[in-house]
Amino acid sequence: MKACIYLGPGQLRVEERPVPSPGPGEALIKTRAASLCYSDIRVFKGEKAARPGVVQGHEAAGEVVAVGSGVAAVRPGDRVALCPILACGACYFCLRGKRNRCLGRRTLGYDADGGLAEYILAPRELVALGHLLKLPEGLAWDLAAQTEPFACALYSLEACRLGPGASVAIVGAGPMGLTHLLLARGMGCHTIVVCDPVEERLAVAQELGATAAVSPDHFARTVHALTDGLGADGVAVTVGNTDAIQSGLVVARKQGVVNIFGGCPPGTVLALDPNLVHYNELWVTGTQNANPEHYQRALGVLAVMPQAGRLFTHRFGIQEAPRAFEARLSRQGLKAVIDF
Repeated sequence: MKACIYLGPGQLRVEERPVPSPGPGEALIKTRAASLCYSDIRVFKGEKAARPGVVQGHEAAGEVVAVGSGVAAVRPGDRVALCPILACGACYFCLRGKRNRCLGRRTLGYDADGGLAEYILAPRELVALGHLLKLPEGLAWDLAAQTEPFACALYSLEACRLGPGASVAIVGAGPMGLTHLLLARGMGCHTIVVCDPVEERLAVAQELGATAAVSPDHFARTVHALTDGLGADGVAVTVGNTDAIQSGLVVARKQGVVNIFGGCPPGTVLALDPNLVHYNELWVTGTQNANPEHYQRALGVLAVMPQAGRLFTHRFGIQEAPRAFEARLSRQGLKAVIDF
């Protein structure tokens, strides 16, 4: 089978590997679609750790083609999306349903082979924890591969304590910022302001239902104008840099929530005015990945949100997977999908 292998920072190679055979408790999945996350790009840039020699990719969907002994949860022919978290199921966080915070957590695409390959061997832990999620009838493969990013954005918006009629500001109109936008609109948020320096991305944000899509220079003024001077109920910072975080902090209303969703390069230090938090009683938090319930709910959302396909601007075969990384590094388009 062909697989896209991470060799080290700046180094990828598509190579032939044997098709795995599932052992006890494991399942073999024929990959039908996978997509790139900016976290994959951060690994490629050396900003995030992954095991050299690992198959990258944690956004994937496919068909179960074989199972090992003792597997009853899935069977050949099942169409599934992956929750890529390998959790122990028994630590402090797992026992509280927070498997994304498992003390022994590993993740497909970083610590174990992931989705940028013609076949995925789902490890025993993944299968046993129910992290192979059966797809709703008729859901397209490329949309099913978006289960992971939609789960993460859903978790982020809920951390912002948003609901119908709320106002939300989104810093960044890349794939994850636009995913936040789609979900916020679907949740019934009334006022949604998106900020990005790239005009083409702002145009897509407007097309997908943003109340306003503006450059950073007009962000604070626009948010306050559209919220009667209050500021946004919730702010999702989907870009991993300190300027983005600072811009998010100043548009939140008093007692609003600012969620730092985008990861920053190692060693990043934020100069924070504590009085901004103190006197405005801000809640500043962060989310990373999501819990299994968010994955299940994200699948339900994707089944009724075909407009999520608007995020796909590049398609490649597995042999061309390194080109998908190049496109994202050069900020060409939005989401790159690998079709199998």
